[in-house]
Amino acid sequence: MQVRLYSRSIARTVRLWVIIGALYLVICSTLKAESFFDSRYQYYQEEDDRIRVDSNYSLFSIDLNETTVIDGSFLYSAISGASPTGLPPLVKGDPVPSVYLEDERYAFTLGLGRQIGSHAVKAGFAYSTESDYTSFGYSLQDTISFNHKNTELVLGFAFTDDTVGANGTSLDALKRSYDAIVGVNQVLSRNDLVSLNIGLGWKQGFLSDPYKRVLINEFYVFNEKRPDQKFEQLLFLQWTHYFSMLNTSMETSYRFGHNDYGSISHTAQVAFYKRFFGGRLTLRPSFRYYRQSKADFYDTEFTGHPDYYSSDYRVSAEETFNLGVQARLYIVKEKLAVDAGYERYITRGLDDRTSQSAYPDAHSFTVGLHFQF
Repeated sequence: MQVRLYSRSIARTVRLWVIIGALYLVICSTLKAESFFDSRYQYYQEEDDRIRVDSNYSLFSIDLNETTVIDGSFLYSAISGASPTGLPPLVKGDPVPSVYLEDERYAFTLGLGRQIGSHAVKAGFAYSTESDYTSFGYSLQDTISFNHKNTELVLGFAFTDDTVGANGTSLDALKRSYDAIVGVNQVLSRNDLVSLNIGLGWKQGFLSDPYKRVLINEFYVFNEKRPDQKFEQLLFLQWTHYFSMLNTSMETSYRFGHNDYGSISHTAQVAFYKRFFGGRLTLRPSFRYYRQSKADFYDTEFTGHPDYYSSDYRVSAEETFNLGVQARLYIVKEKLAVDAGYERYITRGLDDRTSQSAYPDAHSFTVGLHFQF
């Protein structure tokens, strides 16, 4: 029998888009120098009939005048496929139990930026909704330029107000997040730029996944339980270098993350930008590695009477490898371009308890149009 169930694995993807919208307004260090409109379609498919996401989204930026910019994004996604319940395999060596789900997601962001002397001030709003999750996000950022515009100080704050409502139940819970960022962008030479950001995040309210199951004292419990508060710290360092002889830019970055769930994460990425045919074609190959340790309350099964417990593989010890390539081809130079991209995701568990079948590998394809005016 096919089971239909909505999952917070969707909610995490939704929240990712909301964060992208908010941080898009918080992290950007300068006002855009051009107006543009992008329209894209993305196909994401996990292997073994796991989650599939079909997304249509648009991005835009419009120069209202020399000092004011309005920008934003729109997103529609259709999600379907199998998601792990959190329970271990019934028979050792079998795949982890899963349920079928489907949902739709709508989201948009809107931002307004204005140059006031040496200050570039940006304010933003983000909204996302699906059948069992609604999120409102607000952000404010100030980028202060000095040292002949070779140095920028970035100060930002974001607040999200989420409502979690499990489909078919009486759950109507709140989750709120407060994120602050302090960063510095420094021009080291005509070919080198370094950025350093420190981020702090506070979350409170309902932070559990209401759909994930847990095995306690050999009985199935229908809801996991996580602490209702979470404090995160992030350190992000990025170096961009231009190789003039090769006409190629290299962007390398590292992010260190820690939270009071007991989890530590490391993210390293390298990407190259290479232009061909007088700038008509740009290629961006990239590689990204992510690794995290497990949360204190994670295990595949529990005994006794634990205060907190979760068997969601997403808070286990895992590592992910991302290989990707993006391309932009200008049909009309500096006016109209075609975008295309592909990413391959490989995920592995790092403990000897969680079934490897819980960790999905995936493919992602993106195509789109870029209008510049």
